[in-house]
Amino acid sequence: MKIPGLIILLLIIVGGISAQSLKPENPYPLKAGINQATADSLVGTQYWYLYATPGSNRLTVRYKQATTLYGADLTSTLTITLYDEKRTWRTTKVVTRKPNASEVTFTADKVLKKMKIIIAVTPPNQNLLRMGGAYEIEATGNVEFGNTANSADPIVRTYDSMVNAYGATRFLANGSVVASDGSTGTWKAFDPENRIYIVEIGKFRWSVQYAPGYGLVKPSAPDMIVFQELRR
Repeated sequence: MKIPGLIILLLIIVGGISAQSLKPENPYPLKAGINQATADSLVGTQYWYLYATPGSNRLTVRYKQATTLYGADLTSTLTITLYDEKRTWRTTKVVTRKPNASEVTFTADKVLKKMKIIIAVTPPNQNLLRMGGAYEIEATGNVEFGNTANSADPIVRTYDSMVNAYGATRFLANGSVVASDGSTGTWKAFDPENRIYIVEIGKFRWSVQYAPGYGLVKPSAPDMIVFQELRR
């Protein structure tokens, strides 16, 4: 399918469990290789970006098996939408968990100039039943990726405490933790590649893993949320 307009553009996506953005105005950069993530109907659409450069490009999205967070069946879908930064065009494809429809590819053979591509991954429109699942995005060819090194650590955001009565709890970039009830603490990365952290607040200490859209969960039990990520 050709994209109308000045350029014949690609459809590209990524995986590699990064800190997906829930804000269309501030998408998260894809990285080279496979980017892994999890979509959830109770969280909303996730946004990524990359740059298509002159030449040929290919973006592949794979809908993997649902995790224990979902219980999704073969009827569950993810809608993948690509559009340029100026929103002069858009294109959409759908993946399901069915074996013959679990992967889609977007290609562009004649990109004429560098442009920023936004990738939106949308789970089913379902607010009562949690639906969605794990997916992968991989971009190849003439593409460039944003600088994740300049992006904030994924743990840096605000959460709702699910274990103690801390209330809204902010994890700051300087490694400190501040809760609305006055409690303070610290966080530090234990395994940055797998987004595992050590969090200490008062006499309590947790080993947690950042799960985009959910928050900080127990690494051995990802359905047990310790700090629930607040939507922005």
